[in-house]
Amino acid sequence: MKNQIRPVFVGVLLGMFSVIFGIFWAMYLATQHEAIHRSLSLRARSSIEEKFVVTPEGGHANHSMHGNHAAHDKAVGNEGGANSMHSAHTDDEMEEAHERLTRGHLHAMGLGILTISVCVLLSFLSASQKMKTLAATCLGTGGFFYPFSWIIMGYRTTALGAEAAAESVVPIAGLSAILVLVGVFLTLFFLVRDFVKGRL
Repeated sequence: MKNQIRPVFVGVLLGMFSVIFGIFWAMYLATQHEAIHRSLSLRARSSIEEKFVVTPEGGHANHSMHGNHAAHDKAVGNEGGANSMHSAHTDDEMEEAHERLTRGHLHAMGLGILTISVCVLLSFLSASQKMKTLAATCLGTGGFFYPFSWIIMGYRTTALGAEAAAESVVPIAGLSAILVLVGVFLTLFFLVRDFVKGRL
């Protein structure tokens, strides 16, 4: 058993790290909800100020949010309407941000358990040790980093907007997803091969 697990040890270890992180991240979300909400609100406020509050010299004005919105509304000739629009827009993005942060926990738990399970299965197949290690490492690495893309996306949502925040994490999310798929397909290939050759 010890020799069987050794080639996939990295994957199992990273899978366990993912599960542990998922548990602690869920605890953080539950106990620090207000702090997270304040952080997201500050990011949204800062973003609005940067987009709409500009001094005649070209710098950013340092006024209150109410003053900033009023100045912007006056500039566009739509007093009151823009405030309501920004408020509704921010509320939607705030809800989306919290949902994305929660998905970070769900993906960490799900991919962690998947990685451990597939690695254990892989350890019993007839693939070479190098191929087992490659598949397990791809699974573990992709499964560990993919949840972080949701967390980063969540924290950026109120500042950049839902679509821009999603686009900003495409590199890490895409690479992580590819690594997971490589690990899964390699395992599936060796599983089917062993089945066809009657080794199962």
